[in-house]
Amino acid sequence: MVLHHGWPAIAPAGYMGVDVFFVVSGYLITALLLREVDRTGRISLREFYVRRARRILPAAMAVLLAVSAATLAFAPYRDWAAYFREIVASTFYVENWRLAVDSQLPASADLESTPVQHFWSLSVEEQFYLAWPLLILLALWILRRRGHSLQRILWVVLGAVTSASFAWSLVLIGSDHNLAYFSTVARAWEFGVGGLLALLASSAPRFFAASGQGVRAAASWAGLALIVVPIATFQDTEAFPGVWVLLPVVGTLAIIWAGLPATRWSTAGVVGLRPVQWMGDVSYSLYLWHWPIFMFVPMITGVPSPPLLMVALVGVSLVVAALSKQFIEDHFRRRRGPVGSHPRVLAGALAFTLAGVVALGSVAPGIAADELACRSQNHRD
Repeated sequence: MVLHHGWPAIAPAGYMGVDVFFVVSGYLITALLLREVDRTGRISLREFYVRRARRILPAAMAVLLAVSAATLAFAPYRDWAAYFREIVASTFYVENWRLAVDSQLPASADLESTPVQHFWSLSVEEQFYLAWPLLILLALWILRRRGHSLQRILWVVLGAVTSASFAWSLVLIGSDHNLAYFSTVARAWEFGVGGLLALLASSAPRFFAASGQGVRAAASWAGLALIVVPIATFQDTEAFPGVWVLLPVVGTLAIIWAGLPATRWSTAGVVGLRPVQWMGDVSYSLYLWHWPIFMFVPMITGVPSPPLLMVALVGVSLVVAALSKQFIEDHFRRRRGPVGSHPRVLAGALAFTLAGVVALGSVAPGIAADELACRSQNHRD
């Protein structure tokens, strides 16, 4: 995604990285929930949502605060209303629906970039986190009422939702590719197939162990090709997601299924490299910070960033991401420090941040409009 934002010609379909992220997220979250069900026979929504909040919200709120400040400092007055409208939408994790609505307005159909536009995918993920555990709880409720096998009920419930979402995405792409791209309903199946793979691993572990190491290594390389080749070659944005999204989705499923085969020529050698491991560790913070950095630097310099400066900005983004990972993500996720270790203090800090962002989003556009009106009046005089 960083390559796509910095050098679109190199990775014209870098946005497919989002699809990889959706599938992996669906697999990991479902596996986590299934392990809890196996261990306790239930799901604690409170514990699940607190863990997700610790993992996601602190760094995201820090970025939204920084973007709000940078907007006030560097963005033209004419952009304040659009920027803060999307900042507030991102704060409540409905940025994808904000963009979906804007894409239907003739004046906004082209969806000009804002520093938080990339929060649309995080919004979809958060909405998935809200709904997916409830589906597993529904399966547990059916189990207690009907007494069938939990695995069978989960296949029916999760499979039905996943299939319906995929069918809707195919219908929607024929009428409006923007809605198909941003709609949570049309994107849910990508999380769903990852979740179904986790369910398969839980209910039929032999399926994961049945094939030899060579077959799994070949599958992992084939999966990587299904991701990388489309990212580097796909051009028809109006046909995406559609059936084309199956390429990165199937590729991701193949890589997850293959795991880390113990052969000399498997992808395990690449995945195990220290730089690759480090990039994985900072990937969330890099995702959050890189786009605002790319957006605000041209506002500060007054000119589009040339190639050499873009390389430097990638370096800056990596440094900022590493600092964010160490001093924001880790503090809250590992419950370090006076704020990160106390849930009530964490909740209060997040609420204070949210209130500040919403207040700025309410007041700043009016200030900008008054300033623009004043300048226009002075120009006429």
